[in-house]
Amino acid sequence: MTRGRIPSTPLFGAWTALVLLFLFAPLFLVVLFSFNTSEISIFPLQGFTLDWYGRLAGNDAFRSALINSFVVAAVTVVLATALGVAMATGVHRYGARWRTVLRSAAGLPMMVPHLILGIALLSFYNVVQIDLSLVTVIVGHSIVAFPYVFLIISARLVGFDPSVEEAARDLGAGTLTIFLEITLPLLAPAILAAALISFTLSFDEVVVTFFTTGTENTLPMLIWSMLRFGITPEINAIATLTIVVSCVMAVIAEIAIRRARMTAASRQ
Repeated sequence: MTRGRIPSTPLFGAWTALVLLFLFAPLFLVVLFSFNTSEISIFPLQGFTLDWYGRLAGNDAFRSALINSFVVAAVTVVLATALGVAMATGVHRYGARWRTVLRSAAGLPMMVPHLILGIALLSFYNVVQIDLSLVTVIVGHSIVAFPYVFLIISARLVGFDPSVEEAARDLGAGTLTIFLEITLPLLAPAILAAALISFTLSFDEVVVTFFTTGTENTLPMLIWSMLRFGITPEINAIATLTIVVSCVMAVIAEIAIRRARMTAASRQ
């Protein structure tokens, strides 16, 4: 037996299958019932239909919430990615003495429960007398997504060769030119991965949105409001669309992260 490798046994394979079943069975059922002709999510299935998705397409509340979710997620990506890249780069270059403290501070929103974060944001908005709207939601989502961007970019900068920037500086390049022409292209795969993860986090966020939204709903808040009438096929259809978007973003982010690792390995 090769040292350091876990032996492949039927028991280990069965245990892995059970874990995967436990994790993904609820999601599979949601997707399955979204195509069921019956309005009740029970077995056996009555038939296959796309009517529930057709009803969603004609639902003004759904379209409005979907557009709001995409707008919020897109702006969150821009803000969280810009702030995360700026801070990660600054800490890596100039914050050697306070690097541990700054990294801990940047990761604090990730460790604070979203319930507490949502209450804190709501209290802050009340104190400064800011009306709740999609703008306040974007601020909350940006705070949630920022630590993930910071950690991903920081991890990429660990393998970054500073001699490349030093050579460019010796040749007369300015700080902005070095960042745009050298640093940013090398960080591009990590930035893409961070942006996609930020989009997924924002698109699915419920708790912070609940405390920071006004009269305009996002898609998760629409699902929450519809749950008052029970789990309906429309909710299953909305959940299925949300799962698809999240999975696509997660897969693209994983591909980007792997490419970033391969790029870093090839340069060493």
